Amino acid sequence: MACDENVIKNMANEITRNCQSQNVVVDTDFVIYLIDLLLLNPKYGRMFSKTISRNNLELFVNDCVHMLTSSATSINTLKMQFIMQMNYDKLQNLIDKHLDSIDQCLRPLTNEILEEDPVTEDDAALKKLFRKISIYIILSSGLGNPGSIITLKEGVAALESVFSLEDLKIFIALPRSEKMAQLTDLVQIASGVRLFNRDCKKGGEGIPDLPFNLVDAGKACLASLSNSLITVMQRVNSLTTAIADTITIQDETGNVMIDIPTNSELTENDYKQIFELLAFNRQYELYIRKLLSDVETMVQNGTHYVEKVKLVLEELHATVKYKAAVPVVTVFPLFTRLWRVWRSMQNIMYLMSTVNRLMSILGNISEQTKIPYHLIDKMLEGKNVVTDQDRMSDRVSITDRITLGSLKNYVAYSGSFTIVNDRNIQFLGFCALCLSVGALIPCNMKVGLIQSKGYRYGFCSVKMATRFSKDSERYVNEVLEFARNNPHVINLLYILEEVKSVRTIDNLVTRVFPKTKISDKVVQTDIHPIDGHIEKNYSWDMWDWKRRACQWATIVNCRTHSTQTDYSHLRSEIHCQTVEPRDKCLQTKKDSGINTNPRDVFIWGLRGQIGYGHHPMMLNQTTKSEKEKARVVEICSWPCMTSEE
Repeated sequence: MACDENVIKNMANEITRNCQSQNVVVDTDFVIYLIDLLLLNPKYGRMFSKTISRNNLELFVNDCVHMLTSSATSINTLKMQFIMQMNYDKLQNLIDKHLDSIDQCLRPLTNEILEEDPVTEDDAALKKLFRKISIYIILSSGLGNPGSIITLKEGVAALESVFSLEDLKIFIALPRSEKMAQLTDLVQIASGVRLFNRDCKKGGEGIPDLPFNLVDAGKACLASLSNSLITVMQRVNSLTTAIADTITIQDETGNVMIDIPTNSELTENDYKQIFELLAFNRQYELYIRKLLSDVETMVQNGTHYVEKVKLVLEELHATVKYKAAVPVVTVFPLFTRLWRVWRSMQNIMYLMSTVNRLMSILGNISEQTKIPYHLIDKMLEGKNVVTDQDRMSDRVSITDRITLGSLKNYVAYSGSFTIVNDRNIQFLGFCALCLSVGALIPCNMKVGLIQSKGYRYGFCSVKMATRFSKDSERYVNEVLEFARNNPHVINLLYILEEVKSVRTIDNLVTRVFPKTKISDKVVQTDIHPIDGHIEKNYSWDMWDWKRRACQWATIVNCRTHSTQTDYSHLRSEIHCQTVEPRDKCLQTKKDSGINTNPRDVFIWGLRGQIGYGHHPMMLNQTTKSEKEKARVVEICSWPCMTSEE
């Protein structure tokens, strides 16, 4: 494609500027995320497949600006997806990124410690380096603020108990890699010493009560997520019930349609607005469930680590009790274990704070989303709200089971798949046919599944499953077509790779229209169902009507006259306009003709003559002026006929 990263960044900057001119603030990274999804649609992807023209670029930028400034629900869904994609990952990946960020922040101090090479006889320089190592240990462990004098003194004392100035001189002489390894060991041991001192009530300035805070934070986070999930599910159930009965399929063509009640004031755009709102709440529900599951795991791990800290501290107390000196080989591993367990609890606290921060952001986006309660109330008139559990467990009659059993690639319900968002079930378990118009209707697990090309698809009714089995590829392509025209659905249904695979295909679906039915029928009617009437005054001639209009009008009875006014002196005299009498005449139609003198020629001697004497004679009638006088023939032309003969 002609759109590389630099081109996309430039487009994102231009879109951001245009949005700011309309008092809409958007993040450039979010605009890049939106552009990447829009380019999966051939409508926009074809514009930049080879070269980039200014007209195409302007059209694309205007479309993006319109989407971002329209405050549509789909944009809020995309924002939610972008925030979770950029700020959340697997728990271990989040921990690794967090630790890497700490190391990145401490890298200048680390380089300064590793590169410093003071003279071994210079005690001031050695103490300065020792102090830097203590500050590094406090910052790296997160056990207090080295800016506090008490915390710094505790850190220096803990380090002195495990690392003397003689050890520091040896440390200076080590290579850089060994220095870094020993520095890491010092962080673990010295931090473990400080934690042990805190448990002995001999220090611990700036160290929080992490075991208590961890359990308390876990309970609060679980309660907050549970309340949010209850609120979202109530909204989801209402929206799903409002639109579940409006999705129908045509028997003849197989087209999935939105069946709007006949006497309803609702329009198709109203239903599409509810579809987008349902997609937003479904996405919100998925994220809350994911965070809730992770927090439950965090609470379990946190409880385990709290118990483990207690066991390590008890072992440490038992090791050092009633002893003036303890071998390093015995006590240092215990300090290291104590620190590692404490670090694990710190990581869990970081994850919980991340979850709370994300829930706050997602909650703000949810509050900004407009909910058309008047439309929802109209759609819910006369309906009882049905939950997902009830919808997924509706009973199927014996007749329908027999029909389903005869379908191709049918997978019967066995009770093993009960979770809607199972990845083995395509489209998160939503009805594959309803998705072709954007409606997220959960499938009925008791209807069963249909397998196609390695994927399993669920359906909300037996009729939908029967139709899908006849042409599964068509309906899958309809879902992909809808997804690339509505990018907020792509990551919701986890079909990014499928949409990418068809990004070069312009028309995925050929719309099927119902055939026009023609039939020959005989209809018998009365000969004259209406009494005849002849208008005597009817005339087809327009001029006849104009003549009648003049006769009926009063203008023929009026006459023109003049009146003396104040401005009459401007004329030489007063004139009256009259109409001179004239002879009346009628124009009639007649046939006429003209007789002309034909130019006829008569050949003399064709009948009863022998020999050569044929000659032409002109038969033209001469006028009076051209009439010749009689003359005597002196010479007779041959053959001559006489009376004697």
